[in-house]
Amino acid sequence: MAINSATPRVGKILDLPNTPTVGTATAGAELATVAYTLDTVGGPAYSVTALSNPGSITGTGTSSPVTVSGLTAGTAYTFTVRTNNPSGSSAYSSASNSVTPTSANSYESIATANGTGSSGTITFSSIPSTYQHLQIRYIGRVTNADTADNIFVQFNSDTGSNYAWHYLQGDGSSAVAGAASSQSKILAGRVSAATATTEIMGAGVLDLLDYANTNKYKTLRTLSGQDRNGGGVIVMTSGLWQNTAAVSTITITNGSATNFTSTSTFALYGIKG
Repeated sequence: MAINSATPRVGKILDLPNTPTVGTATAGAELATVAYTLDTVGGPAYSVTALSNPGSITGTGTSSPVTVSGLTAGTAYTFTVRTNNPSGSSAYSSASNSVTPTSANSYESIATANGTGSSGTITFSSIPSTYQHLQIRYIGRVTNADTADNIFVQFNSDTGSNYAWHYLQGDGSSAVAGAASSQSKILAGRVSAATATTEIMGAGVLDLLDYANTNKYKTLRTLSGQDRNGGGVIVMTSGLWQNTAAVSTITITNGSATNFTSTSTFALYGIKG
């Protein structure tokens, strides 16, 4: 509800505003927004102040909701509100619901996808554009008759030759590196395969930076590997999708076009910041 911001006539003494009714508090990244409803009786309200408990941190605004910044992530807060005008302030309202702000750089779970044993594709679609970055964490295994296999990533179902990537791979005694351009997908790490011991899984983390920015190409960085009782590898990769579109779909495949086992799990997170 908007505040009455009219300037009082010179010499006119305004009545104090009545106490507003507190509405719903909603947590954000080290902040909260607090809704309110003004009382229609009493003096005009020129602003509304929200007060946190604990901490007595305040935020003031002229329309609902009021934002209270500078809160501590992980701490539960309630809020009271009061109205203000040149004659003074009302009493504070009753307390709002309790909310707990997150960190400004927190991770939020978006979706999880599991292998089925009958598909070689993992897809995340309808990804919201409300985060700064995205991260995928996985443990994976494929049915290819080998000890390991590569995994690859495409964005927005784009199969054109506008991807590029670099990699560095080490096994504890030697290292190899390589690069490729004009590719139809990005090399994004390694998973275990069928001839590796049953319990052995590949694991990795994929970071997609500024995925919703429509003014730049998209950069992917990954760290992955698997331990085969001393015979595993670690792989670092970087990749570029030469497209400025916001990423809304991520498709993960493997190099042998075989199936991801039902024990494979891929989890997508949004990173605030």
